[in-house]
Amino acid sequence: MDLFTPVVPESDWHPNFAVMVKHPNAWNAAVLNGWAAGFVDRDRKFVRQFQTTFNDCFWELYLHAVLRERGLSINFASASPDFTVSSPVPFTIEATIASHAKDDLPEHRRAEAELPPDLNEFNRQTILRLANALGRKHKEFSTKYAALPHVAGKPFVIAVAAFDRPYFSMTCQRAIEAVLFNYYVDEESYVSAGDPNSPIPKYSLESIIKHNGSTVTLGLFQNGAMPEVSAVIFSSCATLGKVRALSADPNPKIFFDALRRNPTSTQPHRIQACKSDYKESLLDGLRVYHNPDALHPLDLAMLRDPDVFQTYFCAATGKWIYEDREGQLLFRAVRTEQQRVPASDAIEEVVSAAPAANPRQAPRRQ
Repeated sequence: MDLFTPVVPESDWHPNFAVMVKHPNAWNAAVLNGWAAGFVDRDRKFVRQFQTTFNDCFWELYLHAVLRERGLSINFASASPDFTVSSPVPFTIEATIASHAKDDLPEHRRAEAELPPDLNEFNRQTILRLANALGRKHKEFSTKYAALPHVAGKPFVIAVAAFDRPYFSMTCQRAIEAVLFNYYVDEESYVSAGDPNSPIPKYSLESIIKHNGSTVTLGLFQNGAMPEVSAVIFSSCATLGKVRALSADPNPKIFFDALRRNPTSTQPHRIQACKSDYKESLLDGLRVYHNPDALHPLDLAMLRDPDVFQTYFCAATGKWIYEDREGQLLFRAVRTEQQRVPASDAIEEVVSAAPAANPRQAPRRQ
């Protein structure tokens, strides 16, 4: 599958694809081609969509690479859902992304955007977009997928990522955990307090209000709203920065700024390094949230890895279990010194206001 030879007019190129064509980087292209190896374009539209919409296809390629990394066999015989895992345990995955709202700036127009002045409002908007994306795919399961022979009676997983605004990766896991578990970490209050040693406020966020005044109920894995969804896969780090981290680009002027899990402090470990000294795995930053009310639970071993955060409810003990470790990736940004980045470039730059807080404490089943 040839991702980079244009099959649509330049006027139709997504800005992220346009950057990759107009500023080619063979090392980055090699990573994406590696992710695409073995991927079957079942409807012969994927390359066109990659070049015109980009982010949803990028997320699918990343998921394909993750499944291969875990040694899972994918059966491409069925057109949908997006991935049918045939072994060692059968299950299906539907991929989706949260995109920008109609009147909001898309993620690739970061040159026009300011760093978020209010993290709570920034997170609120992403919570809405993620809730919409999950709700849409849950509905599609009921109307399109549930009766399919390769889906019925097997675990069904939604893999979602947010590409909904400039600096979208700054939300880390805050928004998705509010959507699934009502769990919210108030970094805005923590930052405003100005005391790095103070505790970070955490509370249960039951719902949020849209601009039109309507209420969106949260806690989809707390209130039994989605028993058909076995788990949600999420990452805020599966971006073009991931490609750059994994590439063999020898440019000595590429620098990374990463925040990693520090269970002993409100402050994460901060890693600042040039590319030759920076290490990141494909699975770094991946998170798997299991639904305690799933009709068909996903086997915990399918995505288990030291670099993957995973949480599930243990009925035997009545407690939530958290598979995490010190050093798991929370956030990463990358920049190239002495490089003027085009306005449409989606390549991440270091952001001074990167999230300060540690990863969430346990969501509690209510």
